[in-house]
Amino acid sequence: MTNTLAKDDPIGQQSLQNILNRIKIMDDLIVNKNPNIWEELNKNLELTNNVIKEFSKRTNKQLEEYSNQMNEAIKYAINSIAIVFLIAVSLLLFFTRWLTEAFSRPIESMIHQIHSIGTGEVDLNKKLKIKSEDEIGALSQEFNKLVDTVYGVTVFKKVIEEDTTLAAVYGRLADVFENESGIEDFRIFDVNLPKEQMNIVQPPLASEESMMCHAEILNDCSLCRAQKTAHKISSLEYEGVCKQFINSTGKEHVCIPLIVTGKPGAVAQFIFDKHQSDEDIERINEKVFKAESYIKNSLSVIETKQLMHTLRESSLVDGLTGLYNRRFLQDHSNQIIAGVLRRKKQISLLMCDMDFFKQVNDEHGHDIGDSVLKDTSRVLRESVRDADVVIRFGGEEFLILLIDTDPDYGMKVAEKIRENIEKTKFKSSKAGALKKTISMGVSEFPKDTNGFWQAIKYADVALTMQKIMEEINV
Repeated sequence: MTNTLAKDDPIGQQSLQNILNRIKIMDDLIVNKNPNIWEELNKNLELTNNVIKEFSKRTNKQLEEYSNQMNEAIKYAINSIAIVFLIAVSLLLFFTRWLTEAFSRPIESMIHQIHSIGTGEVDLNKKLKIKSEDEIGALSQEFNKLVDTVYGVTVFKKVIEEDTTLAAVYGRLADVFENESGIEDFRIFDVNLPKEQMNIVQPPLASEESMMCHAEILNDCSLCRAQKTAHKISSLEYEGVCKQFINSTGKEHVCIPLIVTGKPGAVAQFIFDKHQSDEDIERINEKVFKAESYIKNSLSVIETKQLMHTLRESSLVDGLTGLYNRRFLQDHSNQIIAGVLRRKKQISLLMCDMDFFKQVNDEHGHDIGDSVLKDTSRVLRESVRDADVVIRFGGEEFLILLIDTDPDYGMKVAEKIRENIEKTKFKSSKAGALKKTISMGVSEFPKDTNGFWQAIKYADVALTMQKIMEEINV
């Protein structure tokens, strides 16, 4: 308020002072008993009344101004409060929307994707959009990486399920180790538990010299710590944990067994340079974790492929002698023939038959007869090279495929086999040992004929002629 009734309003003060003065004059008139008292009193009352009216008029005007100022102040305050309220509501809406965009929607998207992952329906088109570089942005980025990994693992499993061989599955694993996990140096060892052996299957051209472990583990898989303990072995956690790893290489290793049917069916070995910092170890662990994701999702497929491989192998092997059977020849003959023809070599075929084998069963029983067949199979395997194939063709008949031979090589091997059989002492049900002989017919493919099965027939005919002539010599 610009004017008040206080000392800041001199006109008002003067009016009050005039009123007081008139009252004092009238008081003096009464006290002094002025003969014209009534006239003077009326005069002073009229003057005083005029001053009071003037003062009242001024006061009312000031009150009206004061009220107007108060109303203006109230309106201003109300408008200010309204503006502040609107600003507050706008800010609330803005921050609510921002929080929704920054937190709620990413979290809802994560929940949706987690549900999709749980049902196996990963949709890469619905990856989280990264709109900030704060913690939510970092979380969204890591979650997208997880979705990519899960999707990759899911697709990987579907692909290997359609592969026909275990070797193809190992090849797929090698690809994801290198391309998805970023591991450049690795080995995959296939474990043959019945033979207690393991061999390198990936990389396909890896040799014993390139191994980071002592070569003894290939012939005795129990020396491999990961295979023996059936859990992950890492020199990052404990240096020198595996005695078979060659520490002089200046490398670190992480070995992960692939557990199938409760036992290690293979071992994946990852090789890294010596770590220099905690960040190096963290990066290595991230790579190994990603590789483990692929391994875990491939175990059921590997188990199935190994079982199918075992069943197939057992169907191709004779149960008594351990030699391949005729089904093996039917399944693999084309592959063998193609290799020989590509190398421009030949196959020597030896059809072998134990002489007077029926007498063994009749005189000594079938147990002794089975023993003779087992010993004969052993002699045949020992008489040929590792690359050659010995097949139990039926009963006491055996077929030997001598691969990549020169002319007349088959005749030399046949003579060697005949001599070895004659030197062998077979088990007998009576005193002393049995002595047996063997007859053989020889043919050469493609020298004698362009038909592989025709060459087998030629060898069988030669054997029959040998039997007819009742001679021991080929």
